Amino acid sequence: MTALRDPLTQQRPAVDSGRRGWLPWAILAIVMGAVALVANSPWLSVSEIEVVGSIRSETRARIATSGVGEGALLLWVDTGAIERAVRADPWVRDVRVSKVWPDRLVVEVAERRPLLWIEGILGWMLVAADGTVVDRAPEPEAGLLRASVALPDVEPGVRPVDPGWHEIVQMALVVEDALGGTMVLEMRGAEMWTEVLGHPVRLGHPIDLADKARTLLAMIGQQLPVGAVIDITSPARPAVVDNPEGDVEGSGEES
Repeated sequence: MTALRDPLTQQRPAVDSGRRGWLPWAILAIVMGAVALVANSPWLSVSEIEVVGSIRSETRARIATSGVGEGALLLWVDTGAIERAVRADPWVRDVRVSKVWPDRLVVEVAERRPLLWIEGILGWMLVAADGTVVDRAPEPEAGLLRASVALPDVEPGVRPVDPGWHEIVQMALVVEDALGGTMVLEMRGAEMWTEVLGHPVRLGHPIDLADKARTLLAMIGQQLPVGAVIDITSPARPAVVDNPEGDVEGSGEES
């Protein structure tokens, strides 16, 4: 004979199963509601944007272009978008954006260092130590080496690949502390010349300019005849012309 089951006992698993099925959804709804409440809380809105290291760059204006400002929800702030916007400034070499909970953004900027002015066809370009153009002006400001060589004009933010450009940058790096603010490089035909402490300096073709700059620094430390020409067409064999109308002492020829 088949045993009879209590109808109430048969129904109980179905009821328990239904309750257990709703429980995860209820917990999820509670969690999502809590997250939404916290995320939209005024205590997690940006109340301060701190900018560190920005002197010449327009960092705050760049931050604004990213769409982030005070009142933005810190949880949803895209720090990468801010970094890309700030890095688009020609003066900015690197940038890091950090969230400081509950309500601050810190933007740390490393700016490029201005090194020299290079003359273009339409004006002067201010060049940083890494060779990037950071600004343009009708006339160069004092205090930095100037290269009056009429190279092609370059827009701010661009780092030219021209070898001659980087030869000049390397020379400026060598002399910037000792002579940078007093030197003007110019082309006379195919050769580059400058003047240092009253001495005309023949640099020859604009190659090996960093080596020529180091040789120049060594030579001006010596006692030279007044008005003598320094010939550094070959940095390994420099020469001095006591009488500019006469012959050069030493070979002074490019190898």
